[in-house]
Amino acid sequence: MIQQFLKEAKFEQVIPPVRIDDCEGITYGKATNALRRGVAFFSALQASDGHWPGENGGPLFLLPPLVFCLYVTGHLEEVFNAELLRYIYCHQNEDGGWGLHIESKSFMFTTVLNYICLRILGVGPELGRENACRRARQWILNHGGVTCIPSWGKVWLSILGIYDWSGTNPMPPELWLLPSCLPIHLGKLLCHTRMVYMPMSYLYGKRFVGPITPLIMQLREELYLQP
Repeated sequence: MIQQFLKEAKFEQVIPPVRIDDCEGITYGKATNALRRGVAFFSALQASDGHWPGENGGPLFLLPPLVFCLYVTGHLEEVFNAELLRYIYCHQNEDGGWGLHIESKSFMFTTVLNYICLRILGVGPELGRENACRRARQWILNHGGVTCIPSWGKVWLSILGIYDWSGTNPMPPELWLLPSCLPIHLGKLLCHTRMVYMPMSYLYGKRFVGPITPLIMQLREELYLQP
């Protein structure tokens, strides 16, 4: 991605690198040149709308929720479908599933999420590159069906309307009302845990469910071993 942006910006670093020996002092001029060199480089990496995009290509459970949110809110644009599908296909394991990360063996959580993602992107249950959907669905059913998905996956399934909130672990949003002085206050959690729990606790409290579309009804039939 970095090389792509540099190429599109026709970037050429004309400011020479600043090198300082161990016993050499840092002068104002050298510090200024180093700063200008860095600013020129990062300016070339800035997108047209002002943000700096970055790839997080290791975990395979981050892309599907983005597609789910766009689908639920009605903002999924077909222009992105080809690239999304290419990425998902490229990381499917030989047994039909997807790992927790790109080097992992197949895992129920990510296999279910990526299967649903393919279906939302318009791939039929028996279609996809090298029958991707059929192989993924077979892996899911062979490993106990969608009810074996971990709790985080059950939350996403409940949001989509494929699973019922009553089957998820409780995530009461009222915990945020506890005094911040308590050692168990959620604000003291690791940032990644906190950022996940906050929106999920809100959605759990609302028991939010997206639109029940014909596709959602089909997925209910496709992913369970029992009706």
